[in-house]
Formats: sequence, C-alpha cells, structure tokens
Amino acid sequence: MRLGGSPQPPTPHLNPWLLPAGRLAASFELLIEPAVPVVEYGGSVKLMLKTLCTNPKAAGNVETSIRKKVKNVSKEETEVELFNVTEWNPQLVIFYACYGDREKIPTKLIVYRVPESVELEPVPELAVNKSHELVCRVNGTAPIQNLTVILWRGDEVLLTKTFEEEKRNGSVPVQVTHNLTAQRQDNGQNVTCQAVLDLTPHGPRSNLTSNPQTLTVYGKSQNHRVLQVGKTGKTMNVSCIGGHIFPVAKFKLTFANQTLNVSVSQDGHRATAAVSHSQPGDFRLVCTMTVGPKVRQKEVTVHVYSFPFPQLNVNTTSPAANTTLAGGCHLPPGHSAELQLQIRAGRTVLVEWGPSPLNFSLMLQEEDDGMELSCDAKIQKNSEALTKNVSVWLNVTAGPRMDDGSCPRSQNWTEGQDETLRCRARGNPRPQLECAKDGEPFPAGVPRPVTRAHAGTYHCRATNLLGTANRTITVVVHYHDPNVVLLALVTVAVVAALATAGVSYGVYYRKKKIRHYRLQQRQQQREMESRRPPASSEETAALNGSVREAQA
Repeated sequence: MRLGGSPQPPTPHLNPWLLPAGRLAASFELLIEPAVPVVEYGGSVKLMLKTLCTNPKAAGNVETSIRKKVKNVSKEETEVELFNVTEWNPQLVIFYACYGDREKIPTKLIVYRVPESVELEPVPELAVNKSHELVCRVNGTAPIQNLTVILWRGDEVLLTKTFEEEKRNGSVPVQVTHNLTAQRQDNGQNVTCQAVLDLTPHGPRSNLTSNPQTLTVYGKSQNHRVLQVGKTGKTMNVSCIGGHIFPVAKFKLTFANQTLNVSVSQDGHRATAAVSHSQPGDFRLVCTMTVGPKVRQKEVTVHVYSFPFPQLNVNTTSPAANTTLAGGCHLPPGHSAELQLQIRAGRTVLVEWGPSPLNFSLMLQEEDDGMELSCDAKIQKNSEALTKNVSVWLNVTAGPRMDDGSCPRSQNWTEGQDETLRCRARGNPRPQLECAKDGEPFPAGVPRPVTRAHAGTYHCRATNLLGTANRTITVVVHYHDPNVVLLALVTVAVVAALATAGVSYGVYYRKKKIRHYRLQQRQQQREMESRRPPASSEETAALNGSVREAQA
C-alpha cells in the first residue's frame, strides 16, 4: 500500500500508568502493563498489574463490566484477562489493596476495528477544466479519531482527512469528498482512496485501499509534463498525451538532448518512453507533437537525484551502563546535495536535520536497554518529503545490583505465617541470584511457613557476566510465649493475699467471740443479783467495801 509522505494519523492519548500509594508505613507503587491497553473489537486482552507493596496480602483487580479472569502470578503481580470486549470506549479502574489502603488508576481501554471496506464512487469521463466531486466511503472502523483518509491521484495526494475532533464512538461510517478539476494530464491517471487506522505505538497500524478509478479526460490537444523528479539508476516512464484529436498525432520525446524510443497507445493519444540517468542534476524533457501541419512542443525540467541509504556507525551496540556512546551518520559519496540527515534515540532527537555527516554522543543508563538508535535521511519532492532510515538496537549491559528497594537488609517475619525472603537483583544480562542461611540454600521469593528457627542472617549473591553483588539480610521472627516468672510471681502474690486475709479474719473472729462471751457473763450475773433478797446494811456495806469489825 502507498503511504509516501502522507501525514501520520494522531497518536492515541497516553494514560498514566505509575502511581505512588499508601501510608508512610506501607508506601507502594502500582503499575499496569501495557500502559495503554489496546484490543480488537470482540477480542481479548491481558493486563498485568504490578505493585511494589511489601504486604504479602496485597491484592489487585480491575473494575469493569467486561467479563474477566483474574490470576495471581505472585504477591507482586496479578494478571487480568478481559474476554469478548464488545464495548466501545470502556473505562477501566485498576486498583490494588495494600495494608488497608486501596489505590485506583482509571484508564481507558482502546477498542478498535480495522476498516471493513473502502469504496470510491465511479468517475465519469471528464472534459478539461470540468469539476467533479470525488466521494469515498469508509465502513466499519473504530476508533474514528485514529483514522486518516487519503485521496490519491497516481502518486499525488489530493486530500488528507483526519478526525481527531470527532466526538462519536464506536464503528461509524465515514464519507470524504473532494472537488477535482480535470486537466489534460489527468487522463489515464488512477484515483484511489486509502483508509489508514493508526494505533501505534500502542496498537497495530492497518490500511485498506479502494479499487482504482481511471480518469478519462478529453479536450483540445496539448502537451503536458508528467515527470518532475527522478532517481539515479532507476528507469521511469514519461508520457505525452495529445487527447481526443484527429488525425492521430506524431510524437517525439527527448531527454537531455537524447531522443527516446517512443511507444504510442492504441488510440494514438499517448506517447510513452523509458528514461534513466546515472548522474544527479536537472535535465530537459521535451515532448513534440505534430498534427498535420501544426507542431506543438512542451518542455519540463526533470530533477534527477541520488538518494542512497544513510550509514549509521556506533562504537558498540552493547555499551555498558553509565558510559558514553559515540557515533555518527553519513551518506555515501555522490549523493544529492539537498539530502538532510537526522539522528534519533527512541523518540528523542539527538541531532537536528542537517547535511551529512552528523556526529553524536549519548550517556546511557541501564533503562536505555533495547532503545532504537536511528538515522533518518530525507529529500523534498515537490510538496512531499521522501525519507529513508537505518536503525540499530542497543543492548545496554549492567552488573548486578541490589538495593533497599529490591532487597531490604532488614525483614520482619511472624511465626506461623507464610513469609518470603524478599530479594531481587537487577542487571543485564539478568543476574543469577542465590541466597543461603547458615550455608544452606534458601531461595528468595518462595513463600514458606515460618518458625522462630528462621530468624538470623541470610547471605544473597547475584552474578552475571559483568560481576557479582552481595547482600546481607537480617530476619527477625516475632513469636508469643507464656512468661513463667510472671506467672510464678502472680501465684505467690495470690497465695500471700489469701493467707493474710485468713489470718485477719481469724483474729477478727476470735476477738468478736470473746467480747460476745464476756457480755453474756455480765448479763447472767446481773440477773442472779436481781433475784437475791435485800441484804442488811452491814452486808450491804460488806458487799460495797470492807467489812467493819463487830462492836463488843
């Protein structure tokens, strides 16, 4: 399919895919892959939810009305598969629960449908300078905001139509029109309609082109130019059209003062010749048409250019992280002077458009692994820009690395629960990680029931081709045992309290009984005295004091 230098469809709107969340004591990050999910209408898509939450009971999911299947890959990763997606522009809410906090990321699922058909209405025969409306219909495509419709006349773009501002969702029909004013040179040209649905970089790029409609233009005989730009070493056809005239015209074509071998069409209206040239530059193309005694001549300038592929050179395609990558891009000798070069790293322009050669230097990080380094070349052809490019992919290497985020030095476990030794190593190539306790292997990332015997020091070692990294982890196991000394002290205190209470009660009881006994004795004595007869005065005195001696 032809795309040439046609404008590119808009890039889908990016959604945030990284969110810090949680309390200060339970900070975590929530990620979704892919960051911008894309699925064909009626199809399925898998989403991977990732979190750096340290809670082993962390759980993630997707809030949606679409049928789904959830699979816990690990305590840090959850896979959610959405089935039979038939909603247009559905909204998803990605969430993870960590230490009682529940964080959400609203995101948009892009549902697309490639164009079902592209139809260009038939074009009748046209008189020179007559205007005709070209009508193109595109059916069954979505989202329309990512659709570009291009009307072509031969290799020339007549119209480019985009729909970024369209508010409708779902699969909607599109109709594009363009008024074409027929010219003599249009005779025999093919008109086509192309529909491009571009979801890159997050989804596919598809296009569909209608069946061509051949223009038939009639009118007074005249010459015209067909070729303006050519490429060195390539053979191109040039034409000279005389139109519907009688008698049949005689044609002559010359290029750079050299007469060409001409082939005349069966109806005698068109003369065609093959042209090629090995050197770049501007050359005269002359068409001479003789009809009876009349001679008409048309001259055009043909620009022949040399457009080789650029050559991209770097000192290495496997640089180490935190080193500078140097290189350059140039064009082979003999290229056209108007060629321009540009160097890109991913989507970032390192060196702006300029003449060959271009040099660059780039400080690389571990995150740049897999980055595409490109050199673009372009040349202007009329109103279009023709481009070529070459690319290399960088393999950024890095030695093993473990830090507090990937491998905490201190970890707390609880006896009786399933715990995991949390340790991951970073690096490229991917390091091999081995952990051990007291000389015995203890794989990281594997849940297992914990006893207090698991407390202690663990040694982890990460190795790849670039070196080795070591990490020491201290694990504290929390458990609950009865306090024997405290129980003994409580028991002694209770016994002592009971003994003291018993003694106090005994003393109290004894005193109470003695007082009660003495009180009874006094009451009995008073009752006996009240029952005796009255005594004499002496007896009374004797009772109340000393008895006086009897008088003689």
